[in-house]
Amino acid sequence: MADYIVNDEKTNACATQTMNEYEIAVAQLNKIKTDLDALTADGYNTPSAKNDFQPFVQEYTDNYGKVTEGLTGISEYIKKYGEGMTQFDSEMGSSLRK
Repeated sequence: MADYIVNDEKTNACATQTMNEYEIAVAQLNKIKTDLDALTADGYNTPSAKNDFQPFVQEYTDNYGKVTEGLTGISEYIKKYGEGMTQFDSEMGSSLRK
């Protein structure tokens, strides 16, 4: 039989921390994108850069959006799971007292 250990304070804290880290990650990734855009505009603007480097940068940009969306989903899942288990436990205890 499975043991269930769910600490609502820890799940809530982890969800909050994940979202805090999300904000930091998004800001850092946006800075990197800005720097790369500036580089390709006036620091590395050659035929090779246009054909090879810029598409690589665009792929990076497209993919980091997926990563940040994933962090949001993970955070929300952890938060809802903790809340759901707390509610379930409370309802089970209440039903036993009736």
